[in-house]
Amino acid sequence: MENREFEELSANSKKSDRHKSTPIQAYFNFVKSNLGIGAIVLPFVTYSVGWFWSIFLFLPVAYSCVQSSILLIAVADHLAVDKILYADVIRITLGLKWAFSLDIAIVLQLVGICIAYLIFLTESVTQSLLSIGVEFEKWQSLCMTLLIIFPLSYIKNIHFFHLTSKYGFYAAIMGFVVVLYDCYLRFSKGLYSFDNAINIRNSFHYVGVAILCCEGILTILPIRDSMVNKLDFKMVAINSMITAFGISIFIALITVPIYQSEIKPILIFNLENPYLQFISIVFYSISLLLTYPLQLFPAVQIIERMILEKQSYQELQQQPQINEFENNQIQNDTENSMFADTKIQIVIRTLAMMSIYFIAYYVPHLSHFLNFMGSIFGSLLQFCFPVLAHMIHFQKTSEPQPKGTYTFVLIVAILAMVLGTIESLRAMM
Repeated sequence: MENREFEELSANSKKSDRHKSTPIQAYFNFVKSNLGIGAIVLPFVTYSVGWFWSIFLFLPVAYSCVQSSILLIAVADHLAVDKILYADVIRITLGLKWAFSLDIAIVLQLVGICIAYLIFLTESVTQSLLSIGVEFEKWQSLCMTLLIIFPLSYIKNIHFFHLTSKYGFYAAIMGFVVVLYDCYLRFSKGLYSFDNAINIRNSFHYVGVAILCCEGILTILPIRDSMVNKLDFKMVAINSMITAFGISIFIALITVPIYQSEIKPILIFNLENPYLQFISIVFYSISLLLTYPLQLFPAVQIIERMILEKQSYQELQQQPQINEFENNQIQNDTENSMFADTKIQIVIRTLAMMSIYFIAYYVPHLSHFLNFMGSIFGSLLQFCFPVLAHMIHFQKTSEPQPKGTYTFVLIVAILAMVLGTIESLRAMM
């Protein structure tokens, strides 16, 4: 598509400024989309590689995430198309086949993340009830989460989270504060050790989870689109990622020397005081509940778009003068039809949730599962696709290409995909 066509497309896009988010609201939205389940599993895998060695593993992952996000934002800003999604960027720059591959990878990663959230919430319910003498089986705890998870799954408007994401961020911070207080109590009793500093052999048990601490790549463009001035989003995104990554690594480095070999796969279950554990579980559960729909949003949006495009195929054939990208934009601008409460959309969300619940019941070990998801889909979505899109889009322009950044990010991605996947499969089998 030529630049002239994009300019015309942008000029014809009439979007109201109602419900637009401020930079602060976008900041909290993006922090919350990055500060997910990976943050409370990271301490467990940090212990497996050693607290000191984890710093050298986390820094290149975090740097690559920031750089790849900047590359994706740069392509979206240069295209200057309203309501553009990650898949639209790949479709325009790499073609339809690559865009379809991206869609599949997005759906699988987000379903995996939602499964991890559900496992945490299920275990939280089980642990909380156990503290008051009530013992539940896993399937019973899963059923209890239905009361909250299912209604949240039908929220279709990302603007709903402008206010709630801020409180979700505060809830996550409060949950971590309770953990830090427990660490302080243990430290004051001399219950700490810095002996486990380096364990290079387990490096690729760590990398995939570290990538999922940077899981916000899929919400970058929807949050960017929600801002009044999209060009301000680059700095908002950088500050948000630095905040989220800083919190994740700080919590891991504090808790590992304290809990040592007793550390559990889910951080907040290490608290021995039942009252502190309950408070921490409540806070972090609230945080994940407010993040869960943000992660489910792009996956369901992709599936809905695929089905709606098939339904409108005959209409598209009757209008050959409108190309696919322009038709995509027109569909987005016509009364938000893709997000309407239709029977098809309700069925899609219901089936998606049933699949997530079914898989969550059979997942054996959360940290290995997250490492597997991060190593494959996290590397593809967070690293590979943004680099390729930026490389192809700007190769025929006068814009300088950061070849050093391309090389570094792709090396991190390939190592994580190959070695991380092998280690995860070996651990789960």
